[in-house]
Amino acid sequence: MQEIDKVLVFEIWGDYAHFRKIETTTSPLTYFIPTGTSLAGILSAILGIERDTYYNYFYPENSKLAVSVRQSLKKVRININLKKTDDPPNKWHNQETLSPTPFEFVRDPKYRIYVWLKDNVLYKKLKDFLQQHKSFYTPYLGLSELIANFNFIGEFDVTINQSNNEEEINTVIRKDKSQLIIEPGKIYIKERIPIYMDTNRVVREYADVFLEANGKPTKVRNTIYYKVGKENVVFL
Repeated sequence: MQEIDKVLVFEIWGDYAHFRKIETTTSPLTYFIPTGTSLAGILSAILGIERDTYYNYFYPENSKLAVSVRQSLKKVRININLKKTDDPPNKWHNQETLSPTPFEFVRDPKYRIYVWLKDNVLYKKLKDFLQQHKSFYTPYLGLSELIANFNFIGEFDVTINQSNNEEEINTVIRKDKSQLIIEPGKIYIKERIPIYMDTNRVVREYADVFLEANGKPTKVRNTIYYKVGKENVVFL
């Protein structure tokens, strides 16, 4: 097991989010949560790491990321007028060249993010930026138009636990790392999300995850989890 001693925790939210599902084409659909690849992009925006240069920092051996839902999840569809970028400028205002396309969005999303980085310099920089509510680039939730706000929760010591008993987990859980226990009164969502990609922007790992739609903790057994403050966390 990888030694993780401290974790940074912050919350991020906005009016809308769109974490585009890779398999969708003409009518873009969204995941309910930021994927591992989306989280890497959000963190890189805060840190000021340029696009397409940050992937090595977020390989599984170099980072651990987890996410929990802090507000009830709901989706809406909004028609967006798309414009072909290869049209000449004199046609950009021509209504006939607009292409109304239904986009799926998460409405009023709020997430809590848990971060461990192997690179101590990068970790300290992220801590400083979060504490000062500062970012190098403007963070957004999937699309550049969906600007996000964020708030630093704190830095926490971590203890690792391996349990075959029932445990209550506060984050999204991976199907291959935990056995979900279904409880009455809870709404469960299962999604298959990308976890990380390589420097060629090829996704190297996908995982099936479970989450509770209203942000309630989930019960699992046979899992490795981390005690972060008062919360039990399973990393993606």
